[in-house]
Parts: sequence; C-alpha cells; structure tokens
Amino acid sequence: METPQANTYASGSAQYVSGDYDVSQRIRASAPDRTFALVDEEAELNAIIDKTSNLNLSSKGRKSNLGEVFIKYINPILLTAVSAFFRLYRLDGSKHVTWDEAHFGKFGSHYIKHEFYFDVHPPLGKLLVALSGYLAGSNGEFTFPSSGSYPEDVNYVAMRAFNCIFGILCTPLAYKTAVVLGFSQFSVWFITLQVIFEMVSLTLSKFILLDSFLLFFTVLSFYCLAHIHRLRMSNTFLTYDGIKWLSITGLSIGCVCSVKWVGMFVTALIGFYIIYDLLIKTYQLRSKKYHITVLEYLLHWLTRIVTLIIIPFVLYLSFFKIHFALLTRSGPGDGSTSTLLQANLEDTSIKIGPRSVGYGSLVTLRSQGLSPNLLHSHPHNYPEGSQQQQVTTYGFKDNNNEFVFEFDLQNGLNNHFATLEADENTTVEYDRLVKDGNTVRLVHSNRGCLLHSHRVAAAITKSHFEVSCYANLANSDSKDDWVIEIQGHEKSPSPDFQNEATDELHPISTNFRLRHKVLGCYLATTGKAYPAWGFQQGEVICKNTVLKQDKNTWWNIEDHVNEYLPNITTKYVPPKPRFWKEFILINYGMMASNNALVPDPNKYDNLASEWWEWPILRAGLRMGSWSANQAKYFLIGNPAVTLFSTFSLGVLAIYYVVVLWRWQRQKLVYQNVFDTNLNQLIAQSILPVSGWILHYLPFILMGRVTYLHHYVPAQYFATFVAGCILETLIYKPFKNHRVVVWVAFGISYTITVGLFLYLSPLSLGMTTSAKDYNHLKFFSSWMI
Repeated sequence: METPQANTYASGSAQYVSGDYDVSQRIRASAPDRTFALVDEEAELNAIIDKTSNLNLSSKGRKSNLGEVFIKYINPILLTAVSAFFRLYRLDGSKHVTWDEAHFGKFGSHYIKHEFYFDVHPPLGKLLVALSGYLAGSNGEFTFPSSGSYPEDVNYVAMRAFNCIFGILCTPLAYKTAVVLGFSQFSVWFITLQVIFEMVSLTLSKFILLDSFLLFFTVLSFYCLAHIHRLRMSNTFLTYDGIKWLSITGLSIGCVCSVKWVGMFVTALIGFYIIYDLLIKTYQLRSKKYHITVLEYLLHWLTRIVTLIIIPFVLYLSFFKIHFALLTRSGPGDGSTSTLLQANLEDTSIKIGPRSVGYGSLVTLRSQGLSPNLLHSHPHNYPEGSQQQQVTTYGFKDNNNEFVFEFDLQNGLNNHFATLEADENTTVEYDRLVKDGNTVRLVHSNRGCLLHSHRVAAAITKSHFEVSCYANLANSDSKDDWVIEIQGHEKSPSPDFQNEATDELHPISTNFRLRHKVLGCYLATTGKAYPAWGFQQGEVICKNTVLKQDKNTWWNIEDHVNEYLPNITTKYVPPKPRFWKEFILINYGMMASNNALVPDPNKYDNLASEWWEWPILRAGLRMGSWSANQAKYFLIGNPAVTLFSTFSLGVLAIYYVVVLWRWQRQKLVYQNVFDTNLNQLIAQSILPVSGWILHYLPFILMGRVTYLHHYVPAQYFATFVAGCILETLIYKPFKNHRVVVWVAFGISYTITVGLFLYLSPLSLGMTTSAKDYNHLKFFSSWMI
C-alpha cells in the first residue's frame, strides 16, 4: 500500500502510480509549482483504465476504449443483474406476514388510510413502504397481523419487489465506490461479489422492512464520501463538480437519517472527514507553499454548512412535514401526541365537554413537556421511597388516566365536596368553575386516592420530590392540595371561542401549572422512564423551579366530562398545532421510546443476540413461523463474507502497527497531507475501518436490545476492509505475477459464491421440514 511502485490512489482528481507510469508526474511536469492539480473525472477514469492490469489495457486505442466500456458499463450491469436475480428470486416464497413486516407494513397502511400512528423511527422508510403499497393497489385495510396469511387482494410481492430494488442498487454503488477509491479491478470485483452474496442483507431485501432503505442510503453516503476524498485531493470543492457532490452528499445524509437514526453513524463518518479537511484548509490559510485566500477559506466553510448541514436538516424536516400532512385522521398513535394535534384530527377520540372546567369535572391531564403523555396512576406501588401508589405518565389512553377535580382540604374539613353524594352532613357543589389561583385536590377516578407529594426523593431524579397517589378523601391531608396557576390560552380560530374568560380553566386550550401548596414545588415530568417495576412509563415529580417557561411543569386538560355544566351549542374549533412544537415533541418521543427498548431480564428473547456474536456468526435469527408447511428463513451471514471480513479487521490492525513502525524508523516517508500514498491509505483502509467502528461500537455501548440485522451497515464497511487486505497483500505484491493474482482472487470469488449457493436455502427459503436442512448448520449454535 505504501510502496511507490504500487497501483496507487493519489492526489489530483485521481492519480494512479503503477510501474513506470505516473499520472502525478505528468501533472507536475505541466504544472511544476503545484503539489496537487485539478484533474477531471475523465482523466481519472482514463488513469484507472490505463493501469487495470487484469484487463491488460493500454492508454490508447481500441483496447482502452473497450476497457472503459467494461469498467463503466458492462461490469456493473453484469454484477447488478446477478444481484437482482438472487434478491428477486422467490419473493412470493413466504405467503405470510414475516417478522417485522407486521410492523412496517402496518405503518404503510396507516399512511394509506391517513391514520395517525407513532413509531420509534423517522418517517422516510415507512413513507416508502406506503408508496410501495399505493403503487401495488393497496387500500390500507390489511393490518399485517404477525404470521397472518396475505389475502388475494394484497399484492405483497410487488411491495417486496419495491423494497428489493433498494437492496439491488447497493451493488452498482459498491462497485463504483471501490473504483473511485482506487482499487484494482480484481479487488473491485471481490468487494462487489461480497456485497451481492452477503446473506443477511440479501434476506432482508426480500421483505417489507426498512433495512434495505437504510443500507442503500448508507452505501450512497459512503459513495459520496469517496467522491469528497477525490475532490479534496484535486482541490475542486469550489467547482461545479464539487458543489454537485457536496449537495448529493447532503441529500444522502438527510435520507439516511430519515429512515433510522442509526444513519447518524455514517453522518459522523462524513463529519469527521470534513473536520479533517477543514483543518487542512486552516493550515493552507497560513501556509506559503499551499496558500489559499481568506475568501476561498470562507467559501469552503459556507459550502459545507449549506450542503452538509442545512440541506440534510431541511430534508429531514420535510419528511416530517409530509408525515403530518398525510396523517389527518385519528389513529393508534394519538395517545403519544399533543392535545392540539389530536383535536385537529378527523374523528378525534378526545371527549370535548363543556368549555369551562368545574369542580367535579372528570378530566385527563397531558404534559406540555418533551414527553407529552397523560398523567396516570395504577394499583402498583413504588418499590422504594414512600412505597405508595405510583404516579406516572402514559402514552396510551385508558381509564387509569382519569382524575376528578375536588375542593381543597379546608372545604373537605367543612364537609364541602364535589365528588361525593349529598346527605344531611355533606354539602355538594358540582358546577362551581375552577379558576386561576384556586386550590384543588385531584382524585384518581378508579382508585379514589389523591394526587400527593411529600419530602421523599423521587424514584429516579433524586434531586426532586416523589409524587404518589395516596389515601382517600376520608384520610386526606394538606399535602394533597395543589394551586392552579394559569400560564396562558391557545386561541381558537373561530370567533365564537375567542373571548373565553382568561381566569378560567378551559379544556384543550388552557396551559397551567399545579403548585404544591405545602412544598411550593410544581407537578412535572422529567422525560425519563421508570424501569420494569414502573412498566417503562414516564417519571412524574414535584419540581422546584423559578422558570415559568419550564414546559415540563405545564399541563393542559384533554378529555373533559361534566354533566352539570352547560354544553356548548356550537362545534368547538380547536387551535391549530404549531409544526415546530410537534416536530420537537415527536422526535423527543422517538428518543424516549428508543431508550426504553432495553432487554427485560425476566423474559428470554430468542430473537435477540449480543454484539460480539455478529462478527463471528455465532447466532442467527429465525424469521417468522417455523412450521413445516411454511417457507422458513434463517437470518445469518455468509461465512465467506462475515468471517473473512472479521479476520481482515484483525490483519489490518497488525498492518497499521507495521506501517507505524516503518514510519517511525523512516523506512516509510509521508511528505505531507497531500502525499499520494498517505491518501491511498486513508481512502482504502482508514475510511472503511472508521465506518465499521462507528457502526459497530455504539451497539457495544448502548443498553438497548440488539439483533443480528443491526450489524448490516457495519458489515458493508468491513467488506471494504477485506478488499483492502487482498489489494495490499495479494494484488500489489504479485501484480506482475499474473498467475498468482488470478488464482488467489479466483479462489476468493469461488468460495464467496460457492458458500452462498450451499447455504442459499437459508436466504431463499426452506420449503420443507427444518430437519431436512440440518446439514446447513455451519456452526452448532445455529438454530436451524
């Protein structure tokens, strides 16, 4: 890799060194004062063709033209056709809803029926699923029940084919990426074949899932990064070609992050490279030899901010805009959204009662904080602290969310109530309105206990006070009293409701706080979730705060029922939700839901696997039913791909040690950051191994439940590392010994394809009893 005689990725748009031919020398001869020159893509391609030894091409004549045709068109088309055949083969093999098709197919149906839903992932992948359903003629009525049979009127094969296209397109992108990074055609074919016959991604591409979308945009982003590296070496960022590729990179980043948040990992890879590039530009600003002007320096910053920050963010934002625009009807995700958004949905489930809340009103209270769930209590106690009944926030609607406004303790001592039946000793008042500054008690409708706080540390956020549901009206004390503090009102667009009293509590539109009368703290949410004993529901605390704008302490009334107050005669028109608020809330809700996806120690998940099992293929995953009369799929990697790439990662670590030792002993000299050999090292090994680390390390560190398919993007980068090892240890040392190169690469191709063909029933579908496929157990730990 570091030897000057090697076929080398170099500075310039593309400079390649092989034998006596040196494109960089030609450039320096024509422009001796420049260390790196501007070379267009045609020059790059010609240089590749000139030195692609396995095609034996020269720089002139018909052979050169034929080689160009093969490299640019015939080779990628041929490889893409092979990829398409195996991915499209037997898409109808499973006639049942398989694995996570139950989730993502259902989300697509919600879009088609315009029903609001909530999911832990951004919307782009599910929008694409919905598009596939729409193009396939789906009316959205099929709900994709797990393991359910597809009805005749659901063209699930067409939907799977749409998903499959994205898996197929990874093949030409991998080929083109390897070419741009300067690999020989031997290594380009090796990398591309490994991508084609990687069995996990191939299997996933056959179903209605998000993984093919995620992998495609990850692959596209890395392809763009290869071009960014080329642009840096040719110093052409500020040309049309540079702006074009920076813009495409920004679009790709926006898309990959809009499918799943793990798209942030490839975004980080690009981000680290851009930081490295800008540090070089800062060095050039002060350098005399490689000087750039202040204007050029500022333009470099501006182009990157616009293309790599603003464009991705606007695109990410746009997909949520489409998400909200399509989901106009009430659906299963209502409970996790703000009251205003729900109230504006068709067929909303909100109980819209009288426009003023009174004592005796049955209500639900929704937090205005970043976790906009409903105040909730259930018959389970805190395991520590007061050990009284838990108070939480909950994202789904049930009757444990219902509370009733009651008069304060002093009124109770005087036998004045709003929730009891009248007798000779009790005065009952059902129609007095709740106003700003009133002291109230909140009675849990199901359990009869009262919302309560005391000087006991909260279960998770120890710096604040615990909130519980405690005692009843007969045993109430002063710590059940809360003071209403109205913060503001959202105005209805209807003139009939724009003059409502500002000192009264109105459902849907009034934002208020509840201050504990004894402690002075405010009822609040933290956005954190209780562990298994609290069913992963949201933490509720009593919080000391001086900030009136602390939205975690703001609440609003959602459902309101009071038969003793006059109902409105005109249909209430709710205020319009603000997009920015809903955008922030839904993203925070996604984050909270992702954080809650932790393994349950009391349950065994036979589909889950550990991060260390993925690179060594210790555990696979059974997709769907395993009955004899259904097609069965076992999600596992191709040993020739996964195991060799894992081995290559270890070899590369040793190689780096050797390179550092040689560099320290001055047997290997890198002249500067524009050095040809250094930039080949970056292109062919440092970028892929960095991509692998960024896509693998987070799953080691995070506490969430993990599955084999999480390794797919990391495996893609590991494949390039494998290609780098063959390029460095086989092609370059023996490129003048054609037989050695042909035999070595021929064996690698044969093993990759041969092992896939042997294990192909695992990916293409096992149609008979699983016992008939026991011979395919490459390792005893495979649960075939």
